[in-house]
Formats: sequence, structure tokens, C-alpha cells
Amino acid sequence: MGRDRPSLTPYIYLSPVIVLSGIFVYWPLIYTFYLALVKWNLIAARRPFVGLDNFHGVFTSSLFADATWNTFLYIFGAIPLKVLLPLAVAVCVWMCAPRMAGIYKTMIFLPVLASFAAVAVIWLWLLNPIAGYFNILLHKVGLAMPNLLFDTRYALATVLGVSAWKILGFNTLLYLAGLTAINRDYAEAMRIDGANDRQIFRYLIWPLLTPTTMFVLITTVIFSVQQVFTPIDMMTKGGPSNATTNLFYMVYQLAFQTFNIGHGAAATVTLFGLLMTITVVKFRLLDRFVKYADR
Repeated sequence: MGRDRPSLTPYIYLSPVIVLSGIFVYWPLIYTFYLALVKWNLIAARRPFVGLDNFHGVFTSSLFADATWNTFLYIFGAIPLKVLLPLAVAVCVWMCAPRMAGIYKTMIFLPVLASFAAVAVIWLWLLNPIAGYFNILLHKVGLAMPNLLFDTRYALATVLGVSAWKILGFNTLLYLAGLTAINRDYAEAMRIDGANDRQIFRYLIWPLLTPTTMFVLITTVIFSVQQVFTPIDMMTKGGPSNATTNLFYMVYQLAFQTFNIGHGAAATVTLFGLLMTITVVKFRLLDRFVKYADR
């Protein structure tokens, strides 16, 4: 009997995905690496090869230093606001208000349905230092509201807070989905044995939620750099004095404001490498703490 030939049927079914991924994912990535090695202004026909000069120009700029620092601030600030706060909200809804969970889910998830552009416009109005709603309220109690978006001390935290408010409901819903896999009878049994809420969370909920927490943490780190692009662009334009610019917004500034495509591509490759490194390190360090429930 001759050796059976491998079937081509699976590859035929996968071919649309492979073709689309190649066109819209891998080819743009390869082309970005190419653009990082040439000098181009998006109009000129010639694209002279400059090697690593684009990377040198990006790394030695003051904008890159500010953007890199702000990127790490966004990432570290996103962990308590986009990972731990949604976890606390989800646990409170699951433990304290199971009958009202549907109403709370709807209320928390409503900001997620709005576009980031609409959210930025709303918060621009609320934070207006002259006619903003918060300013009016503070004036009624004799307090003055600082200009949060044009003060280097508060601008970055304000943009991060707006982004966290927008995404809170999404991450909370992910945690609630993870909590549905936990049998409430276990919590009730622990409570009968004398365990309090803190002990139930520590010894039951937290170990079983570690896979969800790992997923939320990784996605938060990856997307926190991108999620603040619209608030930055609409609320601060990267200012004041580059106080809110991050690496993702810097790519836009270099490529589509100054039309230095080579520098923009070099910054994109740098950002890609940074996020890949952070993701690999997180998987290596945190995966050992993830506990998967037996099926």
C-alpha cells in the first residue's frame, strides 16, 4: 500500500485567511521595515537608501526621549486603572449584587459603546477651565479648577484617566465572564466555614481568575499605547511641551505632520520591538502564576 498523500482540503479552507493576513498584516510589516531604511517624504519618486540613519535620527531626538518616558508612564498607569480597578468592580458586582448584575453591567459598559472621539469631545467640555461643568461646580463651593489639559503636571494623568474611564466597562465585562466559571457554592461553603470576603477573594476567586487577569494585563499593555491616541490628538495634540506624546502618537507626528516617513517607520519598528519584548517578558514571568481550573 502506498503512502497516503496529505490532504489539501485544510489548506484550501485556510487559504482566504492566509492571503488576507499576508496582504493586510505581514506585507505592511515588511514594508515598514523597508521604509525605515530609506529617506522619503511621501511625495518624491526617489527613495534613497540611508541604512540606520533614520533610527539614529529618532533615537537622538528630544521628542523620542519624551515619548518613550510618557509611553512607560501610560503603561504603568494603565495597570491599576485598567487591570486592577475593573477587577475590583467585577468582584464587587459578582459578590455583592448578583441580582442587579445585569443593570450594573449595562451602566458600566455604556461608555465602551461610545467612540473615543465622542468621549474626548465630552471630556473636553467637562474639563473646560472657563465654561466646563466641573469648573462651574467647583466655583459654587469657592474652589478654582486647574487647567488640567494645559498643565504639564496634570495633562498626562488626565488623558490616561479619560482612556481608563472609556475602557473600564470592557475589562470589567471580561472579568465578569471569568467569574461566571466559578461556582458560587464554593464561596458559600467557605462563608459557612467562617471565611470573610477577603479570604474568599484570596483563596478562591483570585487563583481561578489568574488566566483572565493574564489576558487583560497583556492586552492592556499592548493596547494602552494605542488607546490614548485619539484622546491625545483631540485633547492635547501631544502637548503641553510633549507632556502627553507617546511613541504611537510620535509615529503620527513624524510620518504625517512632518512627512518624514523614514523616521516614522523607524519609530514604528522601535515601538513594535518594545511591545514584543514586554509581551514576551510578561509571558515568561507571569505565566508561572497562572492557574487553570481542571475541566
